[in-house]
Amino acid sequence: MSIGTKPRYCYPRLDDIEDLEKYCPGGYHPVSIGDVFSNGRYKVLHKLGFGGSSTVWLAREHRSENNSGKLVTLKILTAEQSSKPTAEIADVYVPTKLQTIDRPGKRNLQIFQDRFIQRGPNGSHLCLVFPLAGPSILSMAECPGRVSGSRRLRGSLARKLARQAASGVELVHSAGIVHGDLTSSNFLLQMSDKALQWSDDDVYQELGDPEMEEVVRRDKSIPDSYAPSNVVAPIEMSRLASPSFLKEDLLLIDFGQSFVVDQMKAQHEPATPLHYLSPEAFFDMKLSFASDVWALACTIFEIRAGCPLFDSLFGSEALVLKQVVETLGRFPEPWWSRWDDRHTWFDETGEPKSEEEQMKQGVLLTSSKSSISQKLNEIGEQDDPPDTDDGNMIEKTGTRLEAEEIELLADLLGKMLRYRPQDRINMAEVLRHPWFEYDSSC
Repeated sequence: MSIGTKPRYCYPRLDDIEDLEKYCPGGYHPVSIGDVFSNGRYKVLHKLGFGGSSTVWLAREHRSENNSGKLVTLKILTAEQSSKPTAEIADVYVPTKLQTIDRPGKRNLQIFQDRFIQRGPNGSHLCLVFPLAGPSILSMAECPGRVSGSRRLRGSLARKLARQAASGVELVHSAGIVHGDLTSSNFLLQMSDKALQWSDDDVYQELGDPEMEEVVRRDKSIPDSYAPSNVVAPIEMSRLASPSFLKEDLLLIDFGQSFVVDQMKAQHEPATPLHYLSPEAFFDMKLSFASDVWALACTIFEIRAGCPLFDSLFGSEALVLKQVVETLGRFPEPWWSRWDDRHTWFDETGEPKSEEEQMKQGVLLTSSKSSISQKLNEIGEQDDPPDTDDGNMIEKTGTRLEAEEIELLADLLGKMLRYRPQDRINMAEVLRHPWFEYDSSC
């Protein structure tokens, strides 16, 4: 990808915009609202987001002149990524392999329904088409201005979706594939059939008109064809979080970091946020079925609690590892000795130092002993009520977990979060756990 040494474009005022310097040969394909693809079959209506090697758009499929068609997700890869052999593009070869497997978890995987090549000023781009999906588990829990965890899925739905998540991961593992990036952002709720049939007017009424800003070159010269004339802000996914728009079913997405087990490239670095990374992934950069199990455990907690098991405070590695040790105890060697910041909060047994001793050292965020059971017991303790009713998918404010569920879920998560990867339970054992069958009396 030939990106110049000097920035060519003025940085946009809009939030959450892709790197404009990647609009260059080998980079992103320039897209504008209203563009059509695949001989007019797909028309772009809005923007869903972007990643390091793709932009993602809300489009409508037109199967015929008189057929308005369903809404779809159109993912357009960079030309550089698209130029690789298919066997090296995980977004393609992994779903293709999973498509051949007939197991219950298949309906919980996002598998592309069409693919084609789009040629443009920056090269040839592989385009993947998926059924439109709704907000992520992470987006569903967002509640600005309220205590984290105040907006969480009702208990029965959380257990149903957690089982679907586990079923999807189990299918991926059965195919010999490590997902490699299991987070609450990569599990999406499915859209209702009615929402998939929205008209264009419905789309803009429910999701808002596309917010755009002109692309301006720093040297004030006439814009070239490498970049679009306007950048587009992504849809606020919270606008899709209404229960009337959604099914109570889950999709596992994004196989861009996936690989065949035991074939992880030597230079591969985990792209997963730290608070989902297993110890071997963090310290040794080793990913496997077992590291997926760890990440899924963190995600299952989040599905049930509406907040992370380990909070990524200020993006600090040390503060995340502090929470892990508080909750699960001392890392085994050699990881314990390799963590230089351990002395800030803990003695050599992994126990937190006294608060007085930590404060003498100038520690601002002190450490205290915790556990999975304690964190589960705290769910609902400090809920902030919503301004308006959150709907029937969301748990009522102040609802606490029953003691039996706490015991069952703590047992499941404890077995998935064992430090040594060989000691963790596998996905078949996860699916057999009785927590998924728990039926609250509430």
